Amino acid sequence: MSDANTPDDLQRLLFQAYDMPYGDAKDALLEQVLRHAEAGAHTELAFHVRMAMVDAYGHGMSPAKLFVPFARCLAEYDRDPGAHESWVAPSLRWKFKTAVGAMTKFPEVPMDRALAALDQMERRYRVEGQSLNAVYGRRHRVAVHIGDLDAAAEWYERWCTTPRDENSDCEGCDPTNRVAWLASQGRDIEAVELAAPVLAGELGCSEQPQLILTELLLPYLRTGQLDEARSAHRRSYRLLRTKPQDLAAIGDHLEFCALSGNQVRGLELLDRHFSWLDRAPSPKDALAFLTCAALLLRTLVDAGNGDTLLRRPAAADRPAAESTARAMLVELTDEALAIAARFDHRNGTDHQTASVHQKLASRPIVDYLPLSAAAAHRVPVERGPAAAAVEIPELTTLELIERAEQATTQYAHAEILALAERLAAEPEPGDPSLAGRRASVLAGAALRTTDHDHAESLLRRAAELFAATGEQDRRQSDLGRLGLLLSRHGDVAEAVNLLRDSLSHLGNSPEPQTRAAATLRLSGGMFALFDRGELSEDDAAELPALLDRAAADAAEAGEDILLGDVARHRMYLHQNNAELADAAAAGQEAVAAYRRTGQAWRVADVAQYLSGIHLDAGDSTAALEMIDEAVRLVDADFPDSVRLIVHARRGALLIHLNRHEEAVSELLTAIAVGIAAGSSQVPYVHWDLAVAYRAVGQLLDAADQAEEAIAGLERAGAVEQARTCRFLLVDLHRRLDEDEQALTVLDEIIEFDRATGNLGGESHALVETADLLDVLDRDAEAAERYALAAEVAERFGDPVRVAYCRYSAALSLHWTGDSAAAITAVTASDEAIATLATAHPDTELLTWHTARHNHNAARILRRAQRPDEALPRADAAAAGFRAIEAGDQAIRSDYERAVLLIELNRPTEAEKILTEAVAELADDHAAKPMLSELLAETRAQLA
Repeated sequence: MSDANTPDDLQRLLFQAYDMPYGDAKDALLEQVLRHAEAGAHTELAFHVRMAMVDAYGHGMSPAKLFVPFARCLAEYDRDPGAHESWVAPSLRWKFKTAVGAMTKFPEVPMDRALAALDQMERRYRVEGQSLNAVYGRRHRVAVHIGDLDAAAEWYERWCTTPRDENSDCEGCDPTNRVAWLASQGRDIEAVELAAPVLAGELGCSEQPQLILTELLLPYLRTGQLDEARSAHRRSYRLLRTKPQDLAAIGDHLEFCALSGNQVRGLELLDRHFSWLDRAPSPKDALAFLTCAALLLRTLVDAGNGDTLLRRPAAADRPAAESTARAMLVELTDEALAIAARFDHRNGTDHQTASVHQKLASRPIVDYLPLSAAAAHRVPVERGPAAAAVEIPELTTLELIERAEQATTQYAHAEILALAERLAAEPEPGDPSLAGRRASVLAGAALRTTDHDHAESLLRRAAELFAATGEQDRRQSDLGRLGLLLSRHGDVAEAVNLLRDSLSHLGNSPEPQTRAAATLRLSGGMFALFDRGELSEDDAAELPALLDRAAADAAEAGEDILLGDVARHRMYLHQNNAELADAAAAGQEAVAAYRRTGQAWRVADVAQYLSGIHLDAGDSTAALEMIDEAVRLVDADFPDSVRLIVHARRGALLIHLNRHEEAVSELLTAIAVGIAAGSSQVPYVHWDLAVAYRAVGQLLDAADQAEEAIAGLERAGAVEQARTCRFLLVDLHRRLDEDEQALTVLDEIIEFDRATGNLGGESHALVETADLLDVLDRDAEAAERYALAAEVAERFGDPVRVAYCRYSAALSLHWTGDSAAAITAVTASDEAIATLATAHPDTELLTWHTARHNHNAARILRRAQRPDEALPRADAAAAGFRAIEAGDQAIRSDYERAVLLIELNRPTEAEKILTEAVAELADDHAAKPMLSELLAETRAQLA
């Protein structure tokens, strides 16, 4: 900004600041505008900027700064009230409340000054004939602050019984302060009852409903309204978590976590917001946060977790430090008491110090309140007959190994794990052969977990021992198992070599079971490589012959499990080749074979997979039958990987069938199983659960799950999937009226796309951001984003998006009042439409965008007092919209045409257009009253 800026330029920047959220950026822009207004001797504009500063500082991060601009504005107005517009007097009355409230936040402000400001506020209200409702409210708050509770109670009664007027706090904030008083006095039922009608209505305040819900946290807990307490915490914290100016309210949520058994959640919040403390808006806010944080740590220490390590971030001269909860409790308590002492010295009481001690002595209200459906969900642990605990008698090492090997041939999962646990406690035998068999058994158990490194180490050890004893069949069998493991979680080249060498040796075995198993390991490895995108064309071409070979050996062996394995692999092959009917047939064959063996977990595993094949083939009924069978079979002794995928698959299918409530329960179970198993699939289930919750209207739960999904996907390196999931989160933020959070997530998408060179994605996200800013009436920011999106879309080669962005940017500039910039943008829009016409000639798409561009241009030119140029644009817009039967848009252009004709003193033509438009509309059409009114005015002019 240069000193050459005109008052109009500065005024536009002031309007831009009005639209910005409270915070440092808003403050900085106002301060910049004030400097230039004062330098240019623009006195009236400087006054308006100072008035804006009082609100910006008071609601932002710098309330200490508001006193100077408030005093300047007050003195300037009092010198000559008649020189100011009518809105200034009521605005100053309102700002008195902000200034008096801020005085209680800084112990450096003398108390007599605060009381004098209250007296001055009351005198002004009386002289100007205003209700004293707001004055009594501020007197009550000052009395509470200094601990004069008798006076506070008296002022509270006067506040409640004095009529409200335009100076009273809004209908969300006024009850919030009353609820705070009632709760502090133990009048919880009254507090809840007072808030009920407020929460039932629409709160149009930037500080609500988050602050009133925060005040209700403890009253809800103490009155046993636990569902309401849970919801209040989740709803309000989501809105507070991005606003450093609400540090004290974040403290209230720490207190809630401490007293509801949610110390883990509380520590997460403390870690997330600890850095805010070092730039607290005021000492009072810091005191509130410190006290509640100390309470949280005290409950942690009381629970025996005082050695929990916590990290306090660096600030100024203080380096980052790690200490125990016990030590940090002392540190934060001392800091809180030091601030309280400063206030008490200023106030001449000990109230603030006593309040700190009282809060630190608070006892838990409930033992544990689950804060979400996911936290409350527990996986059923009932066991069927097959899942009974395995009793292992006292056996020698050799007997344990032999029994484990037998259990392996029988696929007895629970017994294998129990025997492996016993064997792991035994020392490795001195006999290399026996030691190799022990390592092989332990590897088999490890392969049933997610500890891939341990399994690999055991398999390599077993192969090494068998090599020393010359037991090549055992060695090659374990090397084949190692190859199969590496094909999924390790080096591809080594995996293929191991699998082929294993088959080369074991393929000549006289035992058909051995030959079939070795062949299936190679085919299984190939399918794993396919999933990793590492399967060569030559290997893929080999698969049918391999499966034929395995099928012949399995048939010779007459083992149903091997037959089932072959059919399962054929199912994978046919699915990979998009041969869904053949895949389904093979899957059914596998299920039948596994049923004959009584291997329930294998039946369940194939059934869930087969369910997906049926769904891909469009047979939802068959898909549901298969997944239902799988769910009936799973129990607590199944491999966690199978349990997770069965419940997750059924949940996803139920979403597809629009049975979202049932899907929620299934997906919650999948998540609980997956978390216990440490599965990398859990983030994807969180994602599905977010979709299900959104469909049933549980938006808070949906947003929580989407955030969990994104965090998990990023930890797993699935950054592209995390990006896609963010669009779901944006939608949820919008539905929850969390527009600032939606903008933040969109910025994250833009940053990712920019870093990865995804021009199409970046331009799309920029448009989404601009559209949202447009809805929020933050027009200057919207214009900037539209322009940037157009530039990116041009580089990407998307003329449709370029055209949309150019004419949208022009309209946003129009709304800022900058007609010159808007007209310049119209010229850029003309060029974009011409480029679009070359790319998409004679299409409805071109007609639609051309009509929208002309409609916007007509409005812009009319405001610039260029009706002669605007009218042809409006005519063209109306004709274009009608050509593609966009009736509502055509009517809007008709209105614009009529207004322009009236301005051009052509009322007869305007009357004709309006008459036709009114006749075209149904009586309940939203535009009809406006058109009818303009028609009546036009006819009156003609008369």
